Amino acid sequence: MAPYSADRRAFLSGVAGTLTAACVAGCLGNESESDSSPEPVVDAAEAVDGDTDPDAWRDVEEIRFDGYVGGWLGLEPAAIDRVENPTLVLVEGREYEFTWENQDGVHHNFALWDDDEEVVDGYSTDGNDIVGERETLVFEASAEMETYRCEYQQAGQKGDIEFIHDAA
Repeated sequence: MAPYSADRRAFLSGVAGTLTAACVAGCLGNESESDSSPEPVVDAAEAVDGDTDPDAWRDVEEIRFDGYVGGWLGLEPAAIDRVENPTLVLVEGREYEFTWENQDGVHHNFALWDDDEEVVDGYSTDGNDIVGERETLVFEASAEMETYRCEYQQAGQKGDIEFIHDAA
């Protein structure tokens, strides 16, 4: 019985050593990954950072997104094409038309929030859970707008808002 016991111990020691090495390698790998930019969650997205240069946004009045559980996908303007949860750059006081389309059949809506996580001036869509269904929200940009969200998928569908105060 002693030889069997020794073989078992050797086997278990080998497994423990292999698991330890894998864990250390995994931790080191994760550390280097955290130094790089995050990858998009939505398969159709190509990036997580759009163009926030004010010149790219000065003439924008229409914004289009696709809605997925994992995040919003920017379509228009070109500065956010295929960008997941892009930062919106708006001109304070300008009227915008925001349209989004449901891509996954999960219930989504679009809402503009202030820094207290309250909907600004009632600016939110009713929401829908029908693939291909679109909703449009017309709003006037105001400096109190901090973020945009889906109120049903708040963790994944959210993005920041920046303002151009001088549209010249």
